[in-house]
Amino acid sequence: MPEDWKSVSRYLQDDVRIKGDAVGVRFIGSAAELSSFRGRVMRDTAVCQMILRARFDGHDGIVASAADTMRCVWGAAALGLMKTPERLSKGLLYLGFVNDLQAGAELHSHMGMMGDGDERAGAVEIVPLSLCEHEPDVIVIYGTPGQMLRLTIGLNFEKGGSICNPVTGQASVCASISRAHSKGEPSLDIPCMGDRLYGLVGDDEMVMVLPAAMMPQLIRGLKGSREMAPYPYRPFTRWSPLFPPPFLPTKEELER
Repeated sequence: MPEDWKSVSRYLQDDVRIKGDAVGVRFIGSAAELSSFRGRVMRDTAVCQMILRARFDGHDGIVASAADTMRCVWGAAALGLMKTPERLSKGLLYLGFVNDLQAGAELHSHMGMMGDGDERAGAVEIVPLSLCEHEPDVIVIYGTPGQMLRLTIGLNFEKGGSICNPVTGQASVCASISRAHSKGEPSLDIPCMGDRLYGLVGDDEMVMVLPAAMMPQLIRGLKGSREMAPYPYRPFTRWSPLFPPPFLPTKEELER
């Protein structure tokens, strides 16, 4: 496990050129531990807003929250800050996104929700990766599709394989954090509407979420594949240009 998260963050900035910082997520056993938290304990917040702060606000982006300050039931349930309420698990809150309760319940069954089971956390800390003092549990990285390709190549460099996760269009980053923490699986997802409304994620951005334990594999893979697949990707230049015939120098013109 890397100990110098500042160097890991710097390498991602250099190699992948992500906008903002990568983000470390750490689960805290008891909300009482927030009394000694070094950053800002958020009030009236959501996971996606906390990630926004961590991506762009530097030291002011060192934030934490317990369940009672979360305003998004999807995020709180996904991260195990609360037991998933029936209005979510039975599909009621999905109405409008889906046709009926049956479709909503089916959609929910494909999401990563620690609150569906027995996993619980007292609070969650979300911090810029460059400023992590404690070992994070999960890493969140936003980027363009081209940058996600670079990360995917890096992640698969040593062992091959693929990233296979359900894409539901709902609670994308929160469900991915849950999946990474509880199942040890990476995710590559399309940010949901909440991420766009409260996390200010752009239309050109996707999100990769992976267990912090996989970061050494990712960094080694980025280094190992850098010569073949550097970012930004180099254009292929070894071709002959084609011009309309009137634009071509004639033999007579060249002989003058």
